[in-house]
Amino acid sequence: MAQTTTTAITTPGITPRRGLTLAMSIGGEEGFDDLPRLREYGVGIEITDFIGVAIWQGDYQAHARRWAAALRGFPGDKCLHGAFIDLAPGALEPEVIAFARRRHQQSLEVAATLGCDLMVVHSDFPPREAQPTQHAERAARLADYFGTLAEKATPLGITIVIENIRDSNPRQLADLAAAIALPNLGLSLDVGHANLYGPAYALDEWALTLAPALRHVHLHDNDGRFDRHWGVGAGTMNFRAFLATVAALAPAPRVTIEALPRADAWQTLEGLIAEGWYTPSGLGGTH
Repeated sequence: MAQTTTTAITTPGITPRRGLTLAMSIGGEEGFDDLPRLREYGVGIEITDFIGVAIWQGDYQAHARRWAAALRGFPGDKCLHGAFIDLAPGALEPEVIAFARRRHQQSLEVAATLGCDLMVVHSDFPPREAQPTQHAERAARLADYFGTLAEKATPLGITIVIENIRDSNPRQLADLAAAIALPNLGLSLDVGHANLYGPAYALDEWALTLAPALRHVHLHDNDGRFDRHWGVGAGTMNFRAFLATVAALAPAPRVTIEALPRADAWQTLEGLIAEGWYTPSGLGGTH
């Protein structure tokens, strides 16, 4: 990666109404190692160990129990990024749908074992459909699929949040959440994906359109060409109005730092602190 150094998150002329609710995406042995520091900062977590294919071929429940033991007494918010590789919730083929349901059910079991209150799943809208009728039909299938998943998550105390992936506009996701209309079904805004697939809309437009269903944000940066997952300030994205908008939303979405290089993730956190968007609870503030 040629570009990983983050810069300050400058926000001249914008004063947050309140601090952000922050979390950090973690996984693997580095994730276990990060827990004490995250506890010190009062930052929540989003666990990514259950995204890949290999984890589901082995004893994924044992790995979930290991995480549960490590998280015992962890005071921060907990979220699981559910499985998504090769899943197509909007498919027509019944066997494809059955496979997606199985992986998402397994993800729910893991989320419950970890004590998570959120689980991220991917939307399945293509950048465009050939015909308007095809879009409407897909939206109806996705409403049925994710509505059923949210109903299964209800007794577990888990809210399902649907993340924009190749979505070219925020309205279709806002309409999807409205069609499902369940209290534990929300939306997740991945700002990097929005920059790649929906650049016709500013990031604050995305946030305002998805509200009030917006429950979760993935925060990272890119160059507008690839999903780099750099730290904030390392790419070409403008976060000024976006951060101010998110800080003013009620209910407040959980903002998860999803920069993949660990140094970038921690530099992003420090930048948010320096600019007044977050005060670590260990320093006498609230998040």
